[in-house]
Amino acid sequence: MNRNILFFMVLLVMACSSCDEGRIYEEETIVMEEGRVVKMTADITGIDKWAQGYSIVIAGFNETSEYAVTSANIPAPSVDGGTVRVIMSGISDEVKTLEICAINKLRKRIATFSSIEAPATTDTIIMNVGAVDAGMYSAIQNSVFTPYCATCHGASAGSPSANLNLTKGKSYEDLVNHPSVIVDGKLRVTPGHAEGSVLYQILNTDISSQWGIDHFPILTPYPNLLTLIDDWIDNGATK
Repeated sequence: MNRNILFFMVLLVMACSSCDEGRIYEEETIVMEEGRVVKMTADITGIDKWAQGYSIVIAGFNETSEYAVTSANIPAPSVDGGTVRVIMSGISDEVKTLEICAINKLRKRIATFSSIEAPATTDTIIMNVGAVDAGMYSAIQNSVFTPYCATCHGASAGSPSANLNLTKGKSYEDLVNHPSVIVDGKLRVTPGHAEGSVLYQILNTDISSQWGIDHFPILTPYPNLLTLIDDWIDNGATK
Protein backbone atom coordinates (compact mmCIF):
# COMPACT_ATOMS: atom_id res chain seq x y z
CA MET A 1 0.00 0.00 0.00
CA ASN A 2 2.78 2.45 0.94
CA ARG A 3 4.52 1.69 -2.34
CA ASN A 4 1.35 2.57 -4.27
CA ILE A 5 0.97 5.85 -2.39
CA LEU A 6 4.61 6.75 -3.13
CA PHE A 7 4.11 5.98 -6.84
CA PHE A 8 1.02 8.19 -6.95
CA MET A 9 2.89 11.09 -5.30
CA VAL A 10 5.72 10.84 -7.85
CA LEU A 11 3.24 11.02 -10.72
CA LEU A 12 1.58 14.06 -9.13
CA VAL A 13 4.89 15.91 -8.79
CA MET A 14 5.78 15.16 -12.42
CA ALA A 15 2.42 16.45 -13.63
CA CYS A 16 2.74 19.68 -11.67
CA SER A 17 6.32 20.32 -12.82
CA SER A 18 5.22 20.26 -16.48
CA CYS A 19 2.96 23.30 -15.96
CA ASP A 20 5.57 25.85 -14.89
CA GLU A 21 5.09 28.49 -17.62
CA GLY A 22 1.46 29.44 -17.18
CA ARG A 23 0.75 30.33 -20.81
CA ILE A 24 -1.10 27.70 -22.84
CA TYR A 25 -0.17 27.43 -26.53
CA GLU A 26 -2.73 26.23 -29.02
CA GLU A 27 -0.13 24.33 -31.01
CA GLU A 28 3.42 23.37 -30.10
CA THR A 29 6.03 21.55 -32.16
CA ILE A 30 9.43 20.50 -30.84
CA VAL A 31 12.16 19.31 -33.23
CA MET A 32 15.33 18.39 -31.35
CA GLU A 33 18.79 17.91 -32.87
CA GLU A 34 22.33 18.97 -31.98
CA GLY A 35 23.22 22.63 -32.50
CA ARG A 36 21.72 26.00 -31.65
CA VAL A 37 18.06 26.25 -30.71
CA VAL A 38 15.35 28.67 -31.86
CA LYS A 39 12.13 29.18 -29.92
CA MET A 40 9.51 30.73 -32.19
CA THR A 41 6.14 32.07 -31.08
CA ALA A 42 3.64 33.68 -33.46
CA ASP A 43 -0.06 34.33 -33.96
CA ILE A 44 -0.47 32.93 -37.46
CA THR A 45 -3.24 33.16 -40.03
CA GLY A 46 -3.56 31.60 -43.46
CA ILE A 47 -1.58 28.37 -43.15
CA ASP A 48 -4.55 26.29 -44.34
CA LYS A 49 -5.00 28.46 -47.45
CA TRP A 50 -2.03 26.98 -49.30
CA ALA A 51 -2.12 24.60 -52.24
CA GLN A 52 -0.41 21.22 -52.06
CA GLY A 53 3.32 21.26 -52.63
CA TYR A 54 4.06 24.13 -50.26
CA SER A 55 4.87 24.21 -46.55
CA ILE A 56 4.87 27.00 -44.00
CA VAL A 57 7.98 26.51 -41.90
CA ILE A 58 10.53 28.07 -39.67
CA ALA A 59 13.72 27.69 -41.66
CA GLY A 60 17.39 28.55 -41.48
CA PHE A 61 19.24 29.94 -44.50
CA ASN A 62 22.85 30.74 -45.29
CA GLU A 63 23.95 33.88 -47.13
CA THR A 64 24.15 32.44 -50.64
CA SER A 65 21.29 29.99 -51.22
CA GLU A 66 17.52 30.15 -51.54
CA TYR A 67 17.28 26.59 -50.22
CA ALA A 68 16.71 25.98 -46.52
CA VAL A 69 19.62 24.51 -44.58
CA THR A 70 17.19 23.30 -41.92
CA SER A 71 13.45 23.65 -41.39
CA ALA A 72 10.50 22.58 -39.26
CA ASN A 73 6.85 22.69 -40.23
CA ILE A 74 4.64 25.20 -38.46
CA PRO A 75 1.29 23.61 -37.58
CA ALA A 76 -1.92 25.48 -38.33
CA PRO A 77 -3.55 26.68 -35.11
CA SER A 78 -6.92 25.21 -34.22
CA VAL A 79 -8.36 28.71 -34.70
CA ASP A 80 -6.96 30.87 -37.51
CA GLY A 81 -4.79 33.54 -35.91
CA GLY A 82 -4.13 31.46 -32.81
CA THR A 83 -0.77 31.17 -31.09
CA VAL A 84 1.73 28.64 -32.38
CA ARG A 85 5.03 27.73 -30.79
CA VAL A 86 7.85 25.80 -32.48
CA ILE A 87 11.14 24.81 -30.87
CA MET A 88 13.79 23.75 -33.41
CA SER A 89 17.35 22.72 -32.66
CA GLY A 90 20.14 21.55 -34.95
CA ILE A 91 20.93 25.05 -36.21
CA SER A 92 24.49 24.93 -37.55
CA ASP A 93 26.91 27.85 -37.82
CA GLU A 94 26.13 27.91 -41.54
CA VAL A 95 22.70 29.37 -40.78
CA LYS A 96 22.76 33.18 -40.81
CA THR A 97 19.03 34.00 -40.85
CA LEU A 98 15.90 32.36 -39.48
CA GLU A 99 12.61 32.90 -41.28
CA ILE A 100 8.94 32.13 -41.09
CA CYS A 101 8.46 31.38 -44.75
CA ALA A 102 6.86 29.27 -47.46
CA ILE A 103 9.02 26.67 -49.17
CA ASN A 104 8.28 24.27 -52.00
CA LYS A 105 8.93 20.53 -52.16
CA LEU A 106 12.59 21.20 -52.93
CA ARG A 107 12.87 23.36 -49.77
CA LYS A 108 13.36 26.46 -51.88
CA ARG A 109 12.21 29.74 -50.36
CA ILE A 110 9.06 31.02 -52.07
CA ALA A 111 7.97 33.83 -49.74
CA THR A 112 9.23 35.24 -46.44
CA PHE A 113 6.82 36.48 -43.78
CA SER A 114 9.26 37.26 -40.95
CA SER A 115 13.03 37.11 -40.65
CA ILE A 116 15.70 37.59 -37.98
CA GLU A 117 19.47 37.19 -37.84
CA ALA A 118 20.89 34.04 -36.25
CA PRO A 119 24.09 35.07 -34.45
CA ALA A 120 26.57 32.23 -34.04
CA THR A 121 27.40 33.44 -30.53
CA THR A 122 23.88 32.71 -29.25
CA ASP A 123 22.93 29.18 -28.24
CA THR A 124 19.21 29.89 -27.84
CA ILE A 125 17.49 32.29 -30.23
CA ILE A 126 14.13 33.76 -29.26
CA MET A 127 11.81 34.64 -32.16
CA ASN A 128 8.60 36.29 -30.95
CA VAL A 129 6.98 37.81 -34.02
CA GLY A 130 3.39 38.57 -33.02
CA ALA A 131 0.74 38.50 -35.74
CA VAL A 132 1.77 36.94 -39.07
CA ASP A 133 -0.39 36.66 -42.19
CA ALA A 134 1.11 33.56 -43.79
CA GLY A 135 -1.64 33.05 -46.36
CA MET A 136 -0.97 32.18 -49.98
CA TYR A 137 -2.56 35.37 -51.27
CA SER A 138 -0.56 37.43 -48.78
CA ALA A 139 2.59 35.89 -50.24
CA ILE A 140 1.51 36.87 -53.76
CA GLN A 141 0.66 40.41 -52.68
CA ASN A 142 3.97 40.95 -50.91
CA SER A 143 6.19 39.09 -53.39
CA VAL A 144 4.56 40.06 -56.70
CA PHE A 145 1.90 42.77 -56.74
CA THR A 146 3.48 45.26 -54.34
CA PRO A 147 7.05 45.21 -55.73
CA TYR A 148 6.34 44.61 -59.44
CA CYS A 149 2.83 45.85 -60.24
CA ALA A 150 1.51 48.46 -57.83
CA THR A 151 3.53 51.37 -59.22
CA CYS A 152 1.32 51.45 -62.32
CA HIS A 153 -1.68 49.77 -60.74
CA GLY A 154 -2.73 51.94 -57.84
CA ALA A 155 0.28 53.24 -55.93
CA SER A 156 0.90 56.37 -58.00
CA ALA A 157 -1.36 59.40 -58.29
CA GLY A 158 -4.33 59.21 -60.63
CA SER A 159 -6.39 56.27 -61.80
CA PRO A 160 -4.67 52.87 -61.84
CA SER A 161 -3.78 51.48 -65.24
CA ALA A 162 -6.69 49.53 -66.79
CA ASN A 163 -8.73 50.43 -63.69
CA LEU A 164 -6.91 47.61 -61.91
CA ASN A 165 -5.72 48.42 -58.40
CA LEU A 166 -3.09 45.97 -57.18
CA THR A 167 -2.23 47.66 -53.90
CA LYS A 168 -2.66 45.82 -50.62
CA GLY A 169 -6.25 45.68 -49.47
CA LYS A 170 -7.69 46.38 -52.93
CA SER A 171 -6.10 43.90 -55.30
CA TYR A 172 -8.20 40.84 -54.46
CA GLU A 173 -11.56 42.47 -55.21
CA ASP A 174 -10.18 43.94 -58.44
CA LEU A 175 -8.91 40.55 -59.63
CA VAL A 176 -11.02 37.59 -58.56
CA ASN A 177 -14.22 37.11 -60.59
CA HIS A 178 -13.76 40.64 -61.94
CA PRO A 179 -14.35 41.13 -65.69
CA SER A 180 -11.38 42.29 -67.72
CA VAL A 181 -11.75 45.73 -69.28
CA ILE A 182 -9.34 44.77 -72.07
CA VAL A 183 -10.07 41.14 -72.95
CA ASP A 184 -13.78 40.83 -73.71
CA GLY A 185 -15.68 37.99 -72.07
CA LYS A 186 -12.86 37.02 -69.73
CA LEU A 187 -12.33 37.38 -65.99
CA ARG A 188 -9.08 38.74 -64.64
CA VAL A 189 -8.92 35.72 -62.33
CA THR A 190 -11.19 32.70 -62.73
CA PRO A 191 -10.96 30.60 -59.54
CA GLY A 192 -9.92 27.04 -60.33
CA HIS A 193 -8.78 27.81 -63.87
CA ALA A 194 -5.40 29.53 -64.13
CA GLU A 195 -4.96 29.24 -67.90
CA GLY A 196 -8.42 30.70 -68.47
CA SER A 197 -7.59 33.79 -66.42
CA VAL A 198 -6.44 37.03 -68.03
CA LEU A 199 -3.81 37.40 -65.30
CA TYR A 200 -2.22 34.15 -66.44
CA GLN A 201 -2.27 35.23 -70.09
CA ILE A 202 -0.71 38.60 -69.26
CA LEU A 203 2.16 37.09 -67.28
CA ASN A 204 2.83 33.99 -69.38
CA THR A 205 2.18 35.08 -72.98
CA ASP A 206 2.81 38.06 -75.24
CA ILE A 207 -0.87 39.12 -75.19
CA SER A 208 0.08 42.51 -73.70
CA SER A 209 2.86 43.30 -76.16
CA GLN A 210 0.66 45.85 -77.96
CA TRP A 211 -0.79 47.45 -74.81
CA GLY A 212 1.96 49.98 -74.24
CA ILE A 213 3.76 47.87 -71.62
CA ASP A 214 4.64 44.26 -72.33
CA HIS A 215 4.00 42.44 -69.05
CA PHE A 216 5.48 39.11 -70.15
CA PRO A 217 9.11 39.89 -69.15
CA ILE A 218 8.19 41.10 -65.65
CA LEU A 219 8.20 37.71 -63.93
CA THR A 220 9.99 35.51 -66.46
CA PRO A 221 13.18 35.66 -64.32
CA TYR A 222 11.12 34.29 -61.40
CA PRO A 223 9.45 31.04 -62.51
CA ASN A 224 8.64 30.08 -58.93
CA LEU A 225 6.48 33.20 -58.58
CA LEU A 226 4.65 32.40 -61.81
CA THR A 227 4.01 28.90 -60.52
CA LEU A 228 2.85 30.34 -57.20
CA ILE A 229 0.20 32.46 -58.94
CA ASP A 230 -0.95 29.56 -61.12
CA ASP A 231 -1.22 27.24 -58.12
CA TRP A 232 -3.15 29.87 -56.16
CA ILE A 233 -5.70 30.27 -58.95
CA ASP A 234 -6.05 26.53 -59.58
CA ASN A 235 -6.51 26.00 -55.83
CA GLY A 236 -9.55 28.28 -55.81
CA ALA A 237 -8.00 31.77 -55.64
CA THR A 238 -8.97 32.21 -52.00
CA LYS A 239 -8.06 35.22 -49.91
